Amino acid sequence: MRSYFLFAAALLLGACSKEAAAPAEPDVSMIAENAVVAEAAVQPAETELAASVSPAAPVAVPVQPAPAVPAEPAAQPAEAQRDARMAGIWVNENIVNSGGSNFASYTTVMTMELHPDGRVVQYTESIGGGGNWSYDGGRTIDFEGEWRADGQTLSVYAAPLPGFTLAATYSFSGEYLVTQSDMGRLIWQRRG
Repeated sequence: MRSYFLFAAALLLGACSKEAAAPAEPDVSMIAENAVVAEAAVQPAETELAASVSPAAPVAVPVQPAPAVPAEPAAQPAEAQRDARMAGIWVNENIVNSGGSNFASYTTVMTMELHPDGRVVQYTESIGGGGNWSYDGGRTIDFEGEWRADGQTLSVYAAPLPGFTLAATYSFSGEYLVTQSDMGRLIWQRRG
């Protein structure tokens, strides 16, 4: 394509230099002939350019990757993701007794309800009393959400967590569930 342009430019320059050398009447036939040759030289280049931008020709458009969207936890995790042995109501009791003549007792009961359909609720109740006092803290819900267990780890999803989060590792000791987490080692007894 470049050779066509150079050829056409050389023809036009040649025609101009002949006109400058002979300032007499311009040779119309020579100018017309050079214009036809120049037009013929430019025409293939225009055809190539038109073919490259033709509306019928497919145009390659770069594909932009879709922005990453955080995955939402599945509303109902697969049964295989729930260790059936974990389903039930588990209770951990912590009892503190004082000694001496002014006896007092304070009990904290944590209850973890792991429903077979994947729902989880954990709540805490505290009560205490002594010689001339008593306390009932009522029930406080620690969290509600969903649970998964794979035989070694228990994960929960509860707002405002972005997804399932490791809550504890676990094992069974006879009829007891033993968990290890940031709360330390806890022993849970089945109540339902």
